[in-house]
Amino acid sequence: MAIEVLLRRSIEGVGAVGAVVRVKSGYARNYLLPYQMAALVTPDAMRNIAKDKAAEVVREAQEATQRAALSEKLASIQLKIEVRAGEDGHLYGSVGPRQVMETLRRHGLRFEERQVRFETVRELGEYEVPIHLSREHSVKVKLQVVLDPEDAKAHAEYAERRAKEEAVMARHAQASPAPAAPAEASPEAGSPAADVAPDAEAKAAAKAARAAERAAKAEAAKAAKAAKKK
Repeated sequence: MAIEVLLRRSIEGVGAVGAVVRVKSGYARNYLLPYQMAALVTPDAMRNIAKDKAAEVVREAQEATQRAALSEKLASIQLKIEVRAGEDGHLYGSVGPRQVMETLRRHGLRFEERQVRFETVRELGEYEVPIHLSREHSVKVKLQVVLDPEDAKAHAEYAERRAKEEAVMARHAQASPAPAAPAEASPEAGSPAADVAPDAEAKAAAKAARAAERAAKAEAAKAAKAAKKK
């Protein structure tokens, strides 16, 4: 059942102060009327609406000052949420508005879930979270979704082990003699090809081994650096 009420305050999604609107009876009797957000449509209420509009002007000015201070604070902070993830950066879960709200509360800021306009993400990275402050005002907060310290440590240790294993394999490849060429393809003894080919093969194998070792060390260093940042 719906009833008509006169709004004494502007309510987002319902109407502006002074408007006569139809709302559900329960919403009016349990919220709008007890909290003086609205009044039943009577001649007295209509005569007093000018006072309600003047009070709203004062209230909006105060709220604008509060919004400006809140916007400044939100713009100055950077949220960080630690999560578990694989080596490819894919989360073992997800980060959405509720996780953002919990992190904001640790900064002394409380918002309703409808104010946090953030799509759920499933990858490590940096994001911007729009915070809805009013019908016409919002501010974006910086968010970092980073690897949990324990996972970062485990990933770094694994990368280091893999680098060592690849370095050992590269050294073994360098030390192993090149396979003998087929007899029919072997150059005659004493020819320039017979002297140069083994040396060229050894140099190529050594170069490849050094490149593999450098790549393995670089990967281990990168993983260790990421872990230290945590």
